[in-house]
Amino acid sequence: MNPIRTEHFLWSEERHLSRIQPTAMETSATFSVDGHLKLGSNRQAMLKHKGDLAVPKTRLGIWTEQGTSWFSANEWDLYPGYYQRDSLLVSHAYHRQQHLLITAFDRPDELDFGFIRMLTIKNQSNSPKSFKLLLHQQSLLPNSDDQTTFYVPEERALIHHQEHISTLVAARFDEDVPVRYEAGSFDKNWNNELGTIRFSPLAVGSAESMIVIEMNIKENQELKGAMWVVHNQSLSELEDAHFHIKNEFI
Repeated sequence: MNPIRTEHFLWSEERHLSRIQPTAMETSATFSVDGHLKLGSNRQAMLKHKGDLAVPKTRLGIWTEQGTSWFSANEWDLYPGYYQRDSLLVSHAYHRQQHLLITAFDRPDELDFGFIRMLTIKNQSNSPKSFKLLLHQQSLLPNSDDQTTFYVPEERALIHHQEHISTLVAARFDEDVPVRYEAGSFDKNWNNELGTIRFSPLAVGSAESMIVIEMNIKENQELKGAMWVVHNQSLSELEDAHFHIKNEFI
């Protein structure tokens, strides 16, 4: 199978990106993920945001002393949708210089508000590797004027609020794997030269965020973790979805 290399590559849920299709006008403006990991909305939301309403994008990459390398870069061999059955989608990304194999298992969450991505990171080299795994959550409604992102420390989650929609993003790895959550613009907060991010628990006017995970993997070692993205109008329903998902990993 030939790898895909393209700057427009969309991995798993982004691979299924499609413009929201309008449904009946009477339907409430809730968002859900169907069996193909596509976001659905109502006609009212579609008419209001027709030009820019799309699935929120979660960009993945790594940082090493050579700088930031997103999965769309040329040094990655990508196998999106390597295996798909029902609502399960398996994808692979292999970094040729670092000899890192990252496998993603994507599926909808139990309440059907978003998706869960199980991540397996394997060092396929004969030497230990230290790097940072980067999860960059981009704006659901890029042209919205009403945007706020904040970190909830007791839940270890980021919440993005845009007009009528709230999106929650979280990640879990082993307790000894440091995970940092930061709200706000990637361009303003991320220092590519040093691989550091500015402390920012609250961002007004931005619906971006970063999750930075410090990885130290021995030769031929494998680490496992998970991330999830769920969205809803109701913060209480968003909290319920988060509660159901995080209990899977306790």
